[in-house]
Amino acid sequence: MDAFRRFLAQLREYWAGLGATRRVAVVATAVGVGVALAAFAYLSSGTTYVPLFTGELPPEEVGPITTRLTALGVPFKLNPAGTVVSVPEERRPQARVTLAAEGVPTRGGKGYELFDETSVMTTPFVQTVNYQRALQAELGRSITQMEAVQSARVLIARPDPTPFVRDQRPPTASVVLKLKPGVAMSRTTAASIVSLVARSVEGLKPENVTVVDSTGRLLSDPHAGDRDAIPAPQLEYRRELESYLSTKAEEVLAQHLGPGRAIVRVSADINFQQMKERRKTYYPEERAVAAERTTTQKASGSGGSGGVAGATSNVARAGGPLTGQRGGGGGGSTSSEDVIQTDYLVSESTREMEERMGGVNRLTVAAIVDLTPPGEGRVVISAEDAQEIIKQAVGFRTGRDEVKLSNVPLAAGPATPEPDEELVRLQRFQGYVSLTRNVSLALAVVMALAIVPLLFLRRRRPLVPPTPAEPTPPAEGDRRRGDLDRLAGLARDDPERAAEVFRLLLGRPAG
Repeated sequence: MDAFRRFLAQLREYWAGLGATRRVAVVATAVGVGVALAAFAYLSSGTTYVPLFTGELPPEEVGPITTRLTALGVPFKLNPAGTVVSVPEERRPQARVTLAAEGVPTRGGKGYELFDETSVMTTPFVQTVNYQRALQAELGRSITQMEAVQSARVLIARPDPTPFVRDQRPPTASVVLKLKPGVAMSRTTAASIVSLVARSVEGLKPENVTVVDSTGRLLSDPHAGDRDAIPAPQLEYRRELESYLSTKAEEVLAQHLGPGRAIVRVSADINFQQMKERRKTYYPEERAVAAERTTTQKASGSGGSGGVAGATSNVARAGGPLTGQRGGGGGGSTSSEDVIQTDYLVSESTREMEERMGGVNRLTVAAIVDLTPPGEGRVVISAEDAQEIIKQAVGFRTGRDEVKLSNVPLAAGPATPEPDEELVRLQRFQGYVSLTRNVSLALAVVMALAIVPLLFLRRRRPLVPPTPAEPTPPAEGDRRRGDLDRLAGLARDDPERAAEVFRLLLGRPAG
């Protein structure tokens, strides 16, 4: 304790001997060093580990990865399941590049790299097996590149060849997918995987390809080759349309009623037939002259022996003599006739209609809403208003669609799970411990850096011993006052001795 007091006294003496400029410099240096050390302690308090690859890896691929990371001197950590490899964040890019250059991880096995290791002694059977293995691995890699797929495994079954046509069997294939957490694969994506596999294997038809996920759910269309079955894309389109309209109506109602107070479900009747109709209509009342032609016909004959034999030629017409009758005994006639021919255009109308697939025949909407007042200050709409909002949201058409709305009090949505108090307390305690450790480390380093320069400067500063001053003779008045004080003290402490002193001063013998 005495040493610490002496150190503080020396520190005060040193600080008192510094000028204003040096004091400011010392304070600024100490503060800068403290901030730098605090930042360094905070940043270096722990190394941040991040996953080397997104998603989980099969155990057979984790082993080569960890072996290679150990050879490269890269520290790593494994999760409890041993499927995720984590490395320091600053070393992750270099580790990924190095592993990718060496073909690690294989992501479903070796592909066509198998043929890089073949030898001259390889039999045709082994070559065929290797080709099938390589093709399966390459297809697995291609499928894994899809956004929703975490890993894929492809199995191809080729029947033995036979010379008899009736005994030949087509090849089949199975695809097992492991989807990413929280991702659902649509039928359209599954159909694209089926198409990819079918067009990569000779003789493989799409209906002979089966796609399932890791939970055993069938993703491919089981009726792909059945013409009477409803195609999967049509069902997918109907499901997406119903989900879109339901979500749209619920979002609009949530703006008025609040979240979780409306449930809307839409059932859509979709027309998947494509019709093309051509209709031609004529209007006979509306006509126009297109062309008009006039034809003149002339005929001539004699009165005697001319004409056809019979009474008609021998009897004159009732109207008088024949027109153009010639005089004389020979008698003849000439006639002319004008024929007018008119062509008319009748009005016609041609109409071509094409009805494409995907049209909505009918929408049936069922809605359950909670119109009870949620609290003060909130305006609750009526059932008619809610029904009108649903109609506007789904595109209601009068005479075609139907909306059924029910006002039912809905239970509150699932409450947010409360965090574990013990875990929260432990995390808070760990944060306090880490903060205390960092602050203590920073203060210790600052004090060390502040003490060392002070000691160094103190050692360099020469110690000049003080010059002893010569004693000054006391003044006469001070000397008498001191004598009187001593006599007064002696009379108070020892009266007998003080009496003897006074007798001596008066010249009397001590008695």
